[in-house]
Amino acid sequence: MKPLRFFDSHCDTAYELYHREVGLDENNCHVSLANATPYSQYAQYYAVWSNRRLDDEACWQDFLRIADYFDRDIERLSAKVARVRTGHELATALEQGKHAAILAVEDARLIAGDLTRLDILHEMGVRYLTLLWGGNSCIGGSHDTENGLTELGKQTVRRCFELGIIPDVSHASEKSTDDILDIATQYGKPVIASHSNAYSVYAHSRNLRDRHFDTIRALGGTVGVSLCRSHLTSHKEHPATPEHVFAHVDYYLSHGGEDVVGFGADWDGTDLPEGMESLGAMPLVAEIMARHNYSDELIDKIFFGNAYDFAIKNLK
Repeated sequence: MKPLRFFDSHCDTAYELYHREVGLDENNCHVSLANATPYSQYAQYYAVWSNRRLDDEACWQDFLRIADYFDRDIERLSAKVARVRTGHELATALEQGKHAAILAVEDARLIAGDLTRLDILHEMGVRYLTLLWGGNSCIGGSHDTENGLTELGKQTVRRCFELGIIPDVSHASEKSTDDILDIATQYGKPVIASHSNAYSVYAHSRNLRDRHFDTIRALGGTVGVSLCRSHLTSHKEHPATPEHVFAHVDYYLSHGGEDVVGFGADWDGTDLPEGMESLGAMPLVAEIMARHNYSDELIDKIFFGNAYDFAIKNLK
């Protein structure tokens, strides 16, 4: 098997770095430069989570502090890490042997009713926006509800498309996902599911229905398989392992996802499967793929190429 390249679509590490007062190079988080050594190239979306314990405005202020801390840490590590905003910057950073870090936001309620904050987020380099997280918000209904997008939520999706922020359907309810994909179809632009497993493999409310996967694929989007053990299998009955991660990848591939599927592990935001304690454990999944006769080329597409091609085309 060839040396792995890795491009992951979701982690909460920026949030953890700030609150633990540690740096990206050496820390006790799932993601660190030290844990990235198995990969010849590595890119990562860093999604700043809107803390469920805070109100919408407090989440905005928290985001500003976290983003500032993250930027200063990357500046400290500029010989090894680059914060990228565009496809060109991504390609340049990787060609220079640097880790490429892309900023994102998880839970759009932090705009607190102010659509002009989306312009600020884009200017700051946020390139995807996970619309929802849990319960009902000013944006709409999350996976644990039966509600769709609010009018503000629909306006948010439209403004994202206008600015070049990619809407993310992970955590959205079925109805909210339908609403997001309807708007995406009207605009003829892609969305992503940054960290969503296959509902047909394990029927958890957080997982992606086949019809949604099909529409994301048709729009040219990507879907990242999560390592969240409670979304992989019934963990109490069958402890999650790398084999369960593979099962979700394999299902998406059987559903036409060769150019779509990747990983959005949810590092530093979830409990991981047995034996997968950090970023550095992902080769275990690649080894399972190889045992199932996945070619080196297909493994590279899933680990890196699909997310890279999407970013080159859509990060602006």
